Amino acid sequence: MKGRSISLFNFNVVDEFLSGTKYGVFIDDTGSPGLKVTSSSLHPERKTWVGVIVRPSQMPEVFEQFHEVIEELKTLTGAEEFHFADIYGGKGEFKGIDLKKRLGLFRFMTEIFKIYRFPVFVQTFDPDTLAALHSKARFPKRIGPFNLFKQEDLALLFLLIRIKWYIEKNRAAPGITARVFVDEGYKKHGVAIRIPQWVSVFEDGLICFARSSEIYPLQLADFAAYVLNRSQLILDKIRSGRKISSLDVQFLSLASSIAWNYQNIEKVEMALEDLL
Repeated sequence: MKGRSISLFNFNVVDEFLSGTKYGVFIDDTGSPGLKVTSSSLHPERKTWVGVIVRPSQMPEVFEQFHEVIEELKTLTGAEEFHFADIYGGKGEFKGIDLKKRLGLFRFMTEIFKIYRFPVFVQTFDPDTLAALHSKARFPKRIGPFNLFKQEDLALLFLLIRIKWYIEKNRAAPGITARVFVDEGYKKHGVAIRIPQWVSVFEDGLICFARSSEIYPLQLADFAAYVLNRSQLILDKIRSGRKISSLDVQFLSLASSIAWNYQNIEKVEMALEDLL
């Protein structure tokens, strides 16, 4: 597999999304680097990527509605985009915003995921699982731009492969491709990785990196990633015998309603009333 980075997108994002002819794939990262946990279930240096798939028929409506939602968000809070870690913690632009309103934003987004039934894929590596994988097979140092000895790179590569397989198996029609966007950080806004071998599934073979303030549906991935990470942290508390807050219980209740959107992670069932 060969790949190279290119700068600036040479296609019209808005026209493509509004055409309803392509999948939208939106990816963000999560994890809690450096966070100390009391059990062995979560590695403090784990790296997780989360991808949300929007079907071609849904893409125009989702794209248009996000513009309306952002305007409503500005009216309610003054914020110009969702940052779910800040919303949950009442920080940043959401400092001083009533908890009821902040939870309302989570309820709104969970309803979107329930209505559209977006498939969500997850891939995690930490130093231990990375070492275990390399002990079982010999890998090259790099595949295209991905360093296979870095958990961040390997997790993103594996997630992209999972999403590629899913679209190949479940295409709405033969030949339909996906436009892929990853939240900036791993690469700067406006940069794209081109992998020619993937042109049959990912449009132009591109993995594009962008700001969620400009590619609004990336905020779907921010939400899915935050829900996953916060749920894991709360479950870690429960398993280690620590008390959780009433806010945590409310959050788990919301998260449980979209648990089945997540395609490839273990689901844990419990009676929430027993946690009160």
